[in-house]
Amino acid sequence: MAMSEADYVDKLRQMLPPGPAFDLELEPDWAQLVAALAPELARIEAGGEALLLELNPATATALLPDWEAYLGLPDVCTVPGSQTLEERRQAVLDKLTATGAPQLSYYRKLANQVGLAADIEEFRLPRVGPTNAGDFLYGDGWPWGWIASVPLEAYGTPEAAALDCRLQRDAPEYTDVRLAFGRSQFDGIALKVDELFTAIHYTLPAAVAGIEEL
Repeated sequence: MAMSEADYVDKLRQMLPPGPAFDLELEPDWAQLVAALAPELARIEAGGEALLLELNPATATALLPDWEAYLGLPDVCTVPGSQTLEERRQAVLDKLTATGAPQLSYYRKLANQVGLAADIEEFRLPRVGPTNAGDFLYGDGWPWGWIASVPLEAYGTPEAAALDCRLQRDAPEYTDVRLAFGRSQFDGIALKVDELFTAIHYTLPAAVAGIEEL
């Protein structure tokens, strides 16, 4: 912890030679000199401690623009002036720790950075053995396409726009990525419809037939 002005006044007083010639209460000139030195010494020490904080981007303030310039931030997916100080620091940390590897976890992390949860869905050509009855049959181009699904509530939000920009920026050039909204809600509705269809066309007629046989 940095010393205060009062601490430096006390230290400077202790460094003066003993005797009435250097008694601050008796010699106003010496008292004025000590009073002038103490604030500057306290300021320099506080500045030294603050400089240590600038070495870490998580606590940097004065040197944060230098960190951003070195890493190319803010990037094209960020609206200038839209980030808070903490968000700017976090963006620097994210850029420093990013692996850039084309893995699903990396793209999920991109979504987490803008405050969204994303599910990644990939596609493959049908193959005898791995493909089950009822599976979709995808064409030749589908293995190079993939979908990042986020909640329906994210539609039209700045977070979704930022995520879409970053996905297009970081996705491998040979792939085609699309941002989807409400896929989990749609799947849930489709499941309920399928269950209702099964109940109407199979379960209910079988139950009625069983009652008639009684």
